[in-house]
Amino acid sequence: MAKVAIFGGHNGTNESGASGNGLTEKAVAKEAAQIATSYAKACGHEVINGFGKSLSERIKYANNEKVKAILELHTNAGGGQGAETLFCEGIASAKQDAGAVAKAGSIKGLKNRGAKGDTTTRHGRLGIVRDTKAPAFLHELFFIDSASDVKIWKANKKAIVESITKAWLQSQELNSVPKNSTSKPKPAIPLKPITNNSYKNKKLVSKTASLRFYKKPSWSDKDVAGSVGKGSGFPTVVEKLKVGTSYQYKVKNSRGSTYYITASNKYVELKNK
Repeated sequence: MAKVAIFGGHNGTNESGASGNGLTEKAVAKEAAQIATSYAKACGHEVINGFGKSLSERIKYANNEKVKAILELHTNAGGGQGAETLFCEGIASAKQDAGAVAKAGSIKGLKNRGAKGDTTTRHGRLGIVRDTKAPAFLHELFFIDSASDVKIWKANKKAIVESITKAWLQSQELNSVPKNSTSKPKPAIPLKPITNNSYKNKKLVSKTASLRFYKKPSWSDKDVAGSVGKGSGFPTVVEKLKVGTSYQYKVKNSRGSTYYITASNKYVELKNK
């Protein structure tokens, strides 16, 4: 299983958030993070929280701990209603994943405000989604100054947060089913490689410098075949396959040689040829 970070927004010692209807964002965010942590741990994951750490300290903490994914929980304010998930603007796949998380948090009567790129909102550039090495989302649970939203939250907080956490884990291709779940599991669907037809008009481009690729499905140093620079990559994507607990793309270079490279949208993106 994976190590992940689940943070409560405004939980640094000197941080303050919104308030309304007898609630404070700091307290709600911490409670929500604790519910999410319990769910993620039940799914077998290691979780760090960083309660008491400032935003910059939380970012540093997550990076130093080399977590696989980050979820930071907040409440909204300003006269609206519903839930939304903020992501790093410019990453197309992150928008889709954030949309799934926003939808999962919009239950029990909460309005779905969808996924929003950080630079398109009044918040502007968000460090938690931009300065972390692992993919990160900031989820606004509800509007703390909306009496109707607060009523829904108080009656359904556990169900809401667990739904969010499940969708978030699924978006990061991590186990999202608690080990002690009493519900009848759905029949397992064997993982099938995605055929070349799905990627016939796509090419893979690295989003970072010196990104390693491998001569076979592996994460081992001994199997490294080389590296590609930012903006470079492979003209042919064959399939996506699971390697260990993560995913790789099987790719080909212009000479037809086959290699394997991470499929994480933190490091690569698929573009039209």
